[in-house]
Amino acid sequence: MGSIEAYETTKGRRYRALYRRPDKKQTQKRGFTTKKAAELFLATTEVNIAQGRYLDPSLARVTVAEWLQTWLAARGDLRATTHSRVENIIDKHITPELGSIPIGNLTRLRVQEWASALPGAPATVRKIVNVLSGALRFAVEDERLPSNPAARLKLPKPTKTRKRYLSHDQVAALAQAIDKMKDGRDYGYGLVVLTLAYCGLRWGELSGLRIRDLDLDSKHPRLTVEQTVVADKGYQRIEPPKDYEHRSIPIPAFLVRLFRAQIAGRDSDAPVFYGIRTGTWLRNHVYRVGWLDPAATAIGLGGLTPHELRHTAASLAVSAGANVKAVQRMLGHASAAVTLDVYADLFDDDLDGVATALDQAAMQSDVANLLPKAA
Repeated sequence: MGSIEAYETTKGRRYRALYRRPDKKQTQKRGFTTKKAAELFLATTEVNIAQGRYLDPSLARVTVAEWLQTWLAARGDLRATTHSRVENIIDKHITPELGSIPIGNLTRLRVQEWASALPGAPATVRKIVNVLSGALRFAVEDERLPSNPAARLKLPKPTKTRKRYLSHDQVAALAQAIDKMKDGRDYGYGLVVLTLAYCGLRWGELSGLRIRDLDLDSKHPRLTVEQTVVADKGYQRIEPPKDYEHRSIPIPAFLVRLFRAQIAGRDSDAPVFYGIRTGTWLRNHVYRVGWLDPAATAIGLGGLTPHELRHTAASLAVSAGANVKAVQRMLGHASAAVTLDVYADLFDDDLDGVATALDQAAMQSDVANLLPKAA
C-alpha cells in the first residue's frame, strides 16, 4: 500500500503520494495542493498497477521535440524522400510550437489549437497532423502515454478538385508542340508526353525507365517498372517502385516505332529519357520549365502537370473499354478500390451501361409480363 506525506514549500503546504511501481521500486508523485487530490491519485495508480495498466510517469517527461527525433530515428521503414519530408514537417511545423512540451503534458485541447492554426490547404494540414499523431501513437504503444491526444482531431475537409483529362488530339498537339521546340524531337521529349499519356507512369517511374526495361520485340510489347528516380534535397536517388511492386505495362503498337528510334545504338542500362546536360535521369523540374510548360501554354493547356498526363492515361484507357482491374494494373494502384476512389468519375458511363444491359435482359424474360399493356 502507498502512503501520503505532507511537506512544506515557500508557497505553502504540499502533499506527495508514495507508492511502489510494478518492478517494486519506490517512487513518488509530488506537488498536490490538497491531501484529497494526492489520495485520489494514489488510489487510481494502485488500481492501474493491479490491472496492469500502469504507465511510468517518468517516461512521459520527454519533450515532444525529443520524442519526435527518437520516433523518426526508429522508422527504418521510411523511404529516404519520405524521411526528408517528415523531417521538414517536424522542423517547420511541429517543433516551433509544441517541441518544448513534455509529451505527458500535451493535452488534446492544445493539440487541437495548434492544428487549427496550421497554414495551408486542408490536405497539407492533415499531412502535418498525421506526422504528430503517428509519433504519439508510437508513444502509446511504447507505454509512455495512455492515449493519443492527436487522434481524431477536428480538421478541415479536403475539397475534391475536378481532374483534367486530355483527349487524343490534345495529347498529340502537346507532343508535337514539344517536338517543334529546340532539342525537343532530338531528345524524345515529345515521346515523354505520349509515354505518360498512354502508359500511365508516375514521373519517377518514367525518369527511371531504362532501355532494358522495354520489351519491343514480343507479340505483346511491354515496359517493366522496376525502379523509380526521386529527388531528395537536390539529389536524384533510385528507389523501388511505389508499394515496392514491379509491374508490366502494355505498350500501344504506335509507340513501339517511336521507342525504337529513341533507344537506337545505346546501352541497355542507359535511361530511355535523359537530361541534355547530365546525360542521366531526366528531372521533372527541368523538363517542365524547358518544354512542358511553354508547350502546354501555347496550345491552351496552361498549368498542365506531368501527373495530369497520368490521369489522362486512365481516362483514355476507360474510354477504350478497359475495365477497372486493367486500369488498376496499368497505374500500379494497390487495389481496384483505390482506382475507383481516384477515378470514380470515369466510370459513370459504365453505370449507365449497366442499367441499359439490365433493361435489355429483363425485357427478354418474364419480367416483361409485369409491365402494363399498351393502350
